Amino acid sequence: MADQPVSVELTDLTADEAKFVLRGCDLPMANALRRVMISEVPTMAIDWVNIEKNTSVLHDEFISHRLGLIPLTSQLARKMEYTRVSSACDPKPVEANQPEDRSRPTSLCCF
Repeated sequence: MADQPVSVELTDLTADEAKFVLRGCDLPMANALRRVMISEVPTMAIDWVNIEKNTSVLHDEFISHRLGLIPLTSQLARKMEYTRVSSACDPKPVEANQPEDRSRPTSLCCF
């Protein structure tokens, strides 16, 4: 494929997706491009799971792991703080006559 110049032909463009044809590109480069595009989509994932009663044949760890694999898309995903380094889940006392701070979204671990 080195004899052909790389070209991208945009076939369809909407607010949610773009369809294109990539020509003259070898498979590893196309796969790298695909991986970069996927990594740029802002997503969230379920981080902490508390299962109170499990009556299924599946282990709690298996269910928790599978829930964590579901990519959740949101416009607020880039503004979320990582739960491992965030204090967003720590309960904070609210002072009297002070408005609640809603300048940043809270993490999903707060549930």
